Amino acid sequence: MCRSSRNPLAIVLAPTRELARQVEKEFRESAPLDTLCVYGGVPINQQIRVLNYGVDIVVGTPGRIIDLLRRGVLNLSEIQFVVLDEADQMLAVGFDEDVEVIMEQLPQNRQSMLFSATMPSWIRKISNKYLKDPVIIDLVGDFLSSFSCYFYLTFPSFSWKSCALLYTSIYGVLSWIDLPGTTDIV
Repeated sequence: MCRSSRNPLAIVLAPTRELARQVEKEFRESAPLDTLCVYGGVPINQQIRVLNYGVDIVVGTPGRIIDLLRRGVLNLSEIQFVVLDEADQMLAVGFDEDVEVIMEQLPQNRQSMLFSATMPSWIRKISNKYLKDPVIIDLVGDFLSSFSCYFYLTFPSFSWKSCALLYTSIYGVLSWIDLPGTTDIV
């Protein structure tokens, strides 16, 4: 993909390097986008080189993303999409503060997606703090069940379909539903 600006347009936060690599692989194989997977435990120099060249999507663990932000090599000013994947697991491995540091640096006008298998209080807190009028999709049907899978989606003035394409790139599944007073949403 050729853009005049090479700051990332999307960022996906994942709790583990394995999940981050899996998500980045899905992007790489399904869309003509420049992607980068970032996580700790490996030399950072190659990741910095790729960021300096420019990417469309950054997928990574919060710790490495914070490191890249502090070094001044990751610019989040053009982010249009943010995905928090397995948000409850990020809490479980201690990334809650890192996620909030990253969310504070994102533009206000963006599409946000938060995926979680459970609803601990931290998920509710960040949903209320960083998402505007979220659409909640409970895949199990029991909002109070600790085994439900929750999707929080928020959409400012961007195209619903562009967000659906991002979701499709990550998960390979697309379903449309129609809510009263809205256009298409995932």
